[in-house]
Amino acid sequence: MVACIKSQQQIKGSKTVLLLGAGYSARALVPHFFARGYNVLATTRTVSNAERLKALGTEVILYDGTMSTDLNKALAGSDIILTSIPPNAGKDPFLSKLNSPLLNLVKHVSWVGYLSATSVYGDRKGQWAYEDELLRPLTQRGKNRVEAELQWLETGLPVHVFRLAGIYGPNRSSFERLRQAKARAVIKEGHVVNRIHVEDIASAILKSIDAPNPGQVYNLADGSPAPPQDVLNFAADLIDVPRPPELDHDNANISDMARSFYSETKRINSNRAQTELGWLPKYANYRQGLMSTLKEELGERDSVWLSGWIDVPRADLEKVKLALPTHIRLSHQEKDCTFFRVWQDKDRLQKFHVIEKFISLKGYHRHQARMKNSEWTLVSRNAVRHYDIIGL
Repeated sequence: MVACIKSQQQIKGSKTVLLLGAGYSARALVPHFFARGYNVLATTRTVSNAERLKALGTEVILYDGTMSTDLNKALAGSDIILTSIPPNAGKDPFLSKLNSPLLNLVKHVSWVGYLSATSVYGDRKGQWAYEDELLRPLTQRGKNRVEAELQWLETGLPVHVFRLAGIYGPNRSSFERLRQAKARAVIKEGHVVNRIHVEDIASAILKSIDAPNPGQVYNLADGSPAPPQDVLNFAADLIDVPRPPELDHDNANISDMARSFYSETKRINSNRAQTELGWLPKYANYRQGLMSTLKEELGERDSVWLSGWIDVPRADLEKVKLALPTHIRLSHQEKDCTFFRVWQDKDRLQKFHVIEKFISLKGYHRHQARMKNSEWTLVSRNAVRHYDIIGL
């Protein structure tokens, strides 16, 4: 059975977007489409997701794998199609269920996007992966993605492929697992993971819609791959909970699926999207992205977050350590400061981690003004600071 759930009033003469399989990334695009005045329709298999989509204002088509009058009408009336349906057994579940070629079902579509994954590259032994390289996936999910990409590119439609790194954002991060003490850091030497914030996916897709180049493939990653344990540890520090226990990869009791993520490692290059689309990720690394994610989850609009570290010259180390307690105490006394931690790294003694939060930009500037002539500023003047700031 296929049901159509009406929601937002259709705007006559406006472009219509059809989201096939409106999951996390596609839902993040809905407000942006509405801001452009587009009509938005979406398919989903579950009632729960249908309610989320309806709450966003979309018209929803409950899809059970069979075509219907509503779905045929949606295809015929769409100007833009974005599909995020994951492949199954080497086939795209949507294309494989069509009774006739998709090209025959659409009338005036100008742009089609397929959300793929960087698993298509397989193992690059930590080297950078580019869009035009030979695809050598090791995992079955990577092989399925390659087949699905080809199916979409062979439809004859103006298809654009986006190979996404690990997606994160509000309500899709490690914060909840850390709070529940369920997170584990699996350590494998040399292993790095690539990431992309959901809002950066949205901005790249919008830029592609504005500058179509059918048949093109784009990598989307923030360009700052990092070991997964570094990300987990930073997230734990950010919400002030214990860092997760570390497990050696070779001896860890983890599922085959989890272990498969460690079977390949690569660094994803996104220069093509930056050069051709003029796209730059708003969140250039996981620190910026996680601070923004937490800020949104907490419902904070005006707060300013700062995180990073300072490298202290060996000659200044003792003076910095002596001044640190007073620096922390005075910062905690500021009415604008709601979170303030500075601590020495247990392995690199000249490195001091920093996390600060202020209620507003004015509060942050008041803190900076107080610090200008402080003892801390004097003793740490030779330190090299590596900061990421959200909220400026």
